[in-house]
Amino acid sequence: MKTKWMCMILMLALALNLSACGNRQENGNSSENGAINMETQSLEDASSENTGNESSEMNVIDLQDNGTDKKIMEVGTVKNSTFSGKVKGCYYADGSRIIVAADQLYLYDTGKGETIASADISMEDLCVQTFTDGYFVVGQGKAGGGGSNGSFAASESGGINGYILNKDFAVQDTISFSGLLSDDFIPQITGIAVSQDGKQVAFGGLSGLYLYDVSSRKVRTILNYSEEGTADNMQIVTMDSLTFTGNNTLVYVGMATDASIGGDGVSVYGTVSTDSADLTITKKGDYKVDTEEVQKGGNLLIMPQSFDENNGTLLMFDTIANTENTMSFSSPSEGKDGVYCSGQGKYVATAVLEGSSVTINIYDTASGKNIHTETVQDSNSAYFMRIPQILILDESGTCIVVLGRGIDEVSTLITTFGFAG
Repeated sequence: MKTKWMCMILMLALALNLSACGNRQENGNSSENGAINMETQSLEDASSENTGNESSEMNVIDLQDNGTDKKIMEVGTVKNSTFSGKVKGCYYADGSRIIVAADQLYLYDTGKGETIASADISMEDLCVQTFTDGYFVVGQGKAGGGGSNGSFAASESGGINGYILNKDFAVQDTISFSGLLSDDFIPQITGIAVSQDGKQVAFGGLSGLYLYDVSSRKVRTILNYSEEGTADNMQIVTMDSLTFTGNNTLVYVGMATDASIGGDGVSVYGTVSTDSADLTITKKGDYKVDTEEVQKGGNLLIMPQSFDENNGTLLMFDTIANTENTMSFSSPSEGKDGVYCSGQGKYVATAVLEGSSVTINIYDTASGKNIHTETVQDSNSAYFMRIPQILILDESGTCIVVLGRGIDEVSTLITTFGFAG
């Protein structure tokens, strides 16, 4: 009888233990009251003492308002040794991967939570573009390292420099744009774009539009603004932002003079063929585009308004269908603190800065609806004195918020949250 009771007790204990394991696994992948699981990271300066990863308490509060999922998140502090030096920015690569700029460039997988590769490239201001077989990084200021194998080495130049990297994040070629033109000047890095096959790089100068052949390292003029940049009584003045829609067609955003209104300057966008220089020019009335903030996600080109003329609307252009659309935000003042396009163009986010917080609204670009709102807070108001950087990963429904990247006095804070599309 004693043996029988002992067996029954052991069986009961085993059953309870199995039940507890099942509950732990289920609860570990879910959240209470509709709250989502979020990860907060702080990336310290290189001078900071590395004591490993330390997570702090994070408060999540659900607020339901008009069907929009609202949450307030307290930014915690986590020391992370993945990247060396202060993080200067994060940029979409592909899928779950991003490129992080710190003491060098890191290819980072957000799904695995680890660095895949790094490249010895460091620039103060840069843009990242993807093409079929790799990545194109173009930036302003002195570049470091890179292992250049091209004749236009960028390692010692203080002008605009470009790097072509393969999918393994190895540098294949470098371009020093300051050495390409003898009689023109390239005003900004947003006016440089790589073709989808990675074989050509287009760039706009003060006088014309040019095409660089990566294989031959030769430059030819696509069009001269004063001679061939005219259409519909408008004359192109600058092409400040460029993006390829294929290998032979460019979409540009810039400025033009309009003869019908006395030659005044207006914001324009359009297309130009790299083969024939066929040009279209579209004027958007009183809508003034911030050409430095134009972004492309998938087939969608978004053209945020200039800060001083923002009215809570966003102009979008489908580069395949050649159709435009306008999205209205929840508030007329929304958009002046930053507008951000997701990697595949399914979503657009806006930032609304307050004294000690930033609220991120995520919109579905197809319906124009606000599908998620998140507020990030911190006791240090310095983080909210400048416009944040925001990345949206379409496939995983992840939003990455980068704070303090341009402020030397504070470390960079990176926080992520999920949303349902």
